[in-house]
Amino acid sequence: MLSSEKNPDIRYCKMAQASSLTTNIVLALVVVFMTLLRQNKSLQKWFVSNVEKLLSKKSSKTRKVNILSPTLKLARDEESAGAYQPNFPKLSSGGPTLFELTQNLIRLHEYRARGESYNGLLFQRTRQLGEVPQDQLRQLGYFTKLVKSNEGIRENAKIIDKIIEHTLTKLVHSNEHDREFTEEIEKICSEHGYEVRDGHLTQLKSSSQFPVVLSQGSQNAVHEALAHLCRDFSSYYSKERDPLQNFINDRIKNHVIGSGSPVEKNLIVVPGAGVGGLSHGLSSTFPHMRVDSIELSALMYICNLFALGYDRDVKIRPFIQQYSGQTEFGNQLRALSAELSKLNQCDNLNPLWGDFRQYSPNAKNFDKIIVCSAYFIDTAENVFDYLASIEALKGFCKELHWVNVGPLKYGTKPLVQFTGDELKRLRKIRGWKDLVQTYEVDYSKGLNGYLTDYESMYQGYYGLLKFHSVFENSD
Repeated sequence: MLSSEKNPDIRYCKMAQASSLTTNIVLALVVVFMTLLRQNKSLQKWFVSNVEKLLSKKSSKTRKVNILSPTLKLARDEESAGAYQPNFPKLSSGGPTLFELTQNLIRLHEYRARGESYNGLLFQRTRQLGEVPQDQLRQLGYFTKLVKSNEGIRENAKIIDKIIEHTLTKLVHSNEHDREFTEEIEKICSEHGYEVRDGHLTQLKSSSQFPVVLSQGSQNAVHEALAHLCRDFSSYYSKERDPLQNFINDRIKNHVIGSGSPVEKNLIVVPGAGVGGLSHGLSSTFPHMRVDSIELSALMYICNLFALGYDRDVKIRPFIQQYSGQTEFGNQLRALSAELSKLNQCDNLNPLWGDFRQYSPNAKNFDKIIVCSAYFIDTAENVFDYLASIEALKGFCKELHWVNVGPLKYGTKPLVQFTGDELKRLRKIRGWKDLVQTYEVDYSKGLNGYLTDYESMYQGYYGLLKFHSVFENSD
């Protein structure tokens, strides 16, 4: 008979039983408190008022501070326009803020606790089974699987800690000479287990208690950002990236630049850049062209800066919490290497955090601007906003190109959902001339995976809409 110290199944059971009593007591207290809240309007007003004061006190300062990209330099609202943020001159308010950055760092910080909590829930569900099924689960090593899943979550959490540290380091260094924000930055660092000494981050002891409050956001976006680091920078996902990158590269090399003058001043714009794989690839392939990449998601942008600046490979387990469709647990547990050490420094790459609809180039004398979008069109709530924003770039160049590749799987409550043919006719109505439009819908020739687990029993694939258009209507 194995002792509980050597048997992870028994150890997990004892740990769960010990925490179960505490959980029940806490839940009972919560139920009593919520009952009182429902029955007593005065108590309701008092509770809401105090919660609002607490949140307001914590976030009032950070909500008013804009954060500029790619430096993470802080500035008050009135300072962020013009010279402080030349790529977003249309932005008077509503841009990325220090508050938004801190909230997303908290979401990252919570990854381990929330992941292990979910596995704890999976364990608790097994307590509803009888003794015989539970004994069979032990024989299968089911509880050992949950323990090992927690270990995988902790490995991912180590990478997340590196992402947080990289972001905080950049924030500290970019603002070390601005005393106005010193106190707030030091407070943010302390919430994640660091203190600032002589302009450098120092990690506090792991036993220290960091006053991080639970964020309201879902962890799905954190999982997605981690997975995108693999998709954009792991050789495992080259089969997903290459068809997109190759189409865009070919159109630019052979149908935009061609035999044109090598001294042309051209700009590539990548909206919805994610964690930056496509934009980095374009800046490497076309070193004499400036590349502006724009990403709206704070989590994606944080991971983008990490990928560009970390300079070492990282191992990520992107499938660790995907229990469905697995043939064996080893596949769920496996790690992929995001090969960040291979990313060369590209001086022509300008990664920006913000809303593409508010973006403008910081110069007006480009010969050609090429908008390169991948998996982008179907993310629009209002696709007409996207079209208008792209077309507005004609005011900054002699010739405007749009190269697109991706599906039409609409989300985010779209106001309209066009077919590929309708989009083609709409472009013509608005003054675009298509040089090419094709579809990749033949399964036998290979569709495009998207964060697909190629070892699982469920594998999702997309057909692709590919087009290259030139804007001829400047009215």
